[in-house]
Amino acid sequence: MELVELGKSGIKVTKLGLGSLPMGPLQANLSPQEAAKIIRRALDWGINFFDTAQGYRTYEHLLAGLGPGSEVVIATKTSAADAKGVDEAVVEALEKLKRDYIDIFHLHAAREGEPFVKRAAALERLVHYKEKGTIGAIGISTHFVKVTRQAAQVPEMDVVFPIINKTGMGIIDGSAEEMAQAIEQAHRAGKGVYIMKVFAGGNLLDDRIGALNYAISLAGVDAFMIGALRPEEVDYNARYFLGEEIPSELAEATAGVTKRLVRIRNCKGCGACVEVCPTGALKINEEEGMVTIDHSKCILCGYCAPVCPQFALRMV
Repeated sequence: MELVELGKSGIKVTKLGLGSLPMGPLQANLSPQEAAKIIRRALDWGINFFDTAQGYRTYEHLLAGLGPGSEVVIATKTSAADAKGVDEAVVEALEKLKRDYIDIFHLHAAREGEPFVKRAAALERLVHYKEKGTIGAIGISTHFVKVTRQAAQVPEMDVVFPIINKTGMGIIDGSAEEMAQAIEQAHRAGKGVYIMKVFAGGNLLDDRIGALNYAISLAGVDAFMIGALRPEEVDYNARYFLGEEIPSELAEATAGVTKRLVRIRNCKGCGACVEVCPTGALKINEEEGMVTIDHSKCILCGYCAPVCPQFALRMV
């Protein structure tokens, strides 16, 4: 598997990485032992790049598959807005992954106007850990074109992790074309860029090759982070990135089943799910006093269901 450098960070990763969100309790809720089989298949293909987050609750899954002290590149994220939150996030990542070093630490799901103002203390604390040698690079993950453009101008930012796919689904403040332009801007500024949601959270699984072809056509993208729920899905993606023929039986065996977020019972309209939704797919209908779902914006990330005190949301 080809190794590339993430911008000017000095970190070399395989062009294909394995995302852990789908494995964890926010989505499929695989056991660490089940997830380990997927992770080990990625290692068998030579993949060295793995993405997680404090909120995904998949550190145990990665540890089960990678083992302590494995020589791979791990990127994680925190939604912390202050130094104390970052301290807690860094300690948790080091302890649960059984490492003394985290390669990339992102400000997670950065919103427009937020990351470099409201979360400035968190960014400053990440700089402290980089200077200390505890983390290798500072990054930002986002669904906003504007944040991607802003990150290109921030010297402390080494890596940018934006959403993009051929339909633009999940991009909050612009189109796929506008995000592609922002990605090129970040690349020209020397930032490492790897992208998420190539399949729009599973919404584009009926045209996987088209979605992948679009992704690799983008200028300025160093690597691609794609999740998997079965070892065979890793096989499919790895064969694609290696330019190998994908057998028809593998394509059939990995054909995705489209999921859908539904409201399974009455909610109380507290808005907790609205606050965590990264794409603006959830809103409170004032007349009903309950949440409504815009499926044209929902990328099936699963962030909403765990925060609902009424257990009113579920992925089916």
